[in-house]
Amino acid sequence: MIGDVLASSRKGQAPVNDPARIKRRYRQFADAECKGYSDIYYELALAVSEDDEVVDFIAEMPVVQPNLFFASIQFLTGPNRMPKTGSDLRAFVQGHRREISEVMRSRRTQTNEVGRCAVLLPALPSGPLALVEVGASAGLCLLLDQFYYELGSTPIGDASSPVHLRCTNAGPVALPSGLPQIVWRRGLDITPINVRDDDAIRWLLACVYPDHVERRQRLEAAIGLARVQPPVVNAGDLVEDLPAVLGEVPNDAQLVVFHSAVLTYVKPDRRQAFASILADASKERDIVWLSNEPSGVVSEVAALAPPQGELRYLLSRTLFTNGQRRDELLALAHPHGADVTWL
Repeated sequence: MIGDVLASSRKGQAPVNDPARIKRRYRQFADAECKGYSDIYYELALAVSEDDEVVDFIAEMPVVQPNLFFASIQFLTGPNRMPKTGSDLRAFVQGHRREISEVMRSRRTQTNEVGRCAVLLPALPSGPLALVEVGASAGLCLLLDQFYYELGSTPIGDASSPVHLRCTNAGPVALPSGLPQIVWRRGLDITPINVRDDDAIRWLLACVYPDHVERRQRLEAAIGLARVQPPVVNAGDLVEDLPAVLGEVPNDAQLVVFHSAVLTYVKPDRRQAFASILADASKERDIVWLSNEPSGVVSEVAALAPPQGELRYLLSRTLFTNGQRRDELLALAHPHGADVTWL
């Protein structure tokens, strides 16, 4: 996933590094993203929301995002030595201000959550398929046909795969009978991660919540697969450089462009430009666009969504034909692919 965007203050809003706003952001992160899902980050995010000293330190950073702050600390400590209480966190910040600052100023949150493939798999059209993933990071999700899935009670794939993904399903869904036939795949990312770069992989692992042992293990397993035959991920922008990638796709396969938790970091006008490129390219060939993003990111899909009581991504499928689009809202998905409700 591409890094966090430096948000500027809007008219009538406090700047992003305003201490009161940072406190609200960390409290919201605790309640909406961590409660019942990560005890460590829930405890730490609540502590930050009430700690003037730690908030003042965060306010000095160009990006104040909770995931970046906590990942920077875990990058320095490792998951087993991550502070677990507010007092431990404050003490670590006091003793390591320079090191934390260097990481936060030089890195951006970048994940490659392969668990989301369990959500994407049933949404894929029949093959043969050519996959293009934007915001591909290390390109691990491009290897989705090499994973083993347990979608509810339905097994799909080869159980000998080192990557096992489990997803609870609710609602009506036609699960595939097997893995898709993928004949071509390509990623696009502003700063691709080289799976053979140990420092880059260490950062990728630091972006996993420290108490999510299974997520880290499956990420390490996917990295192991990718190191055998690394997927091709081009360095480039999802607007300026996308047409060139689309031009390389073979003609004898269904083109699928997909992403998860990527457009949420892109400004609205760039999202529209991205969709316009797909519409324009569809004058030459049909394109299936799979989007798995927070509510409100793809406006045409957000209008189709039911009210939500908790944080869920909207999984949508858009068919572009001759420059025209037809949108479907398929499901409400857990941000990391743990469960999905099909609509």
